[in-house]
Amino acid sequence: MRLQSDLLDVLKQNAHKKDLTINAMITNILHKNVAYDETVNVIPHMIVPHDLFFSMVSKIPESGMDDIAKEGPSIVKKLFDIMGLQYNIDHVIYNYFAILDKYCSWFEFSHKVMGNNYRLVFCTGNNSKWSIFVQKYVRTILESLKIIISNESHHGGIIVFEFTHKNYF
Repeated sequence: MRLQSDLLDVLKQNAHKKDLTINAMITNILHKNVAYDETVNVIPHMIVPHDLFFSMVSKIPESGMDDIAKEGPSIVKKLFDIMGLQYNIDHVIYNYFAILDKYCSWFEFSHKVMGNNYRLVFCTGNNSKWSIFVQKYVRTILESLKIIISNESHHGGIIVFEFTHKNYF
């Protein structure tokens, strides 16, 4: 494979920072782009700088946030229909929340599943209106899955949802 020398230099610098070989770095980049095309890019979307998006959300009254958050389940269902995925909590975790974390930077997402017990953690940063929006958005998705949230907390941009859920297949 031939690369422009300036691009190769940038790749080498990034690989060194991440303690990877240049081949591993290129593989990661290719995998990320392919995964992006297979998941995020299957429905039309618009790239908006974070500062502008957060500014827009901060100007929306809370009732407007509720209306937008209610769109979450239909957006995810549409995406899953296109991808051929069943709309269930495990697919939402691995094929939606994790993707938003990885590619869209809405939040940092982590989760823990032990048997039927789920714990989802969303770190949204310090913008309180953004945190409120994310909390409402995630809650509507969980509720659309008929999940009864046993514990929900929101402190300093960290949102936690805990629930017990049985998958019936």
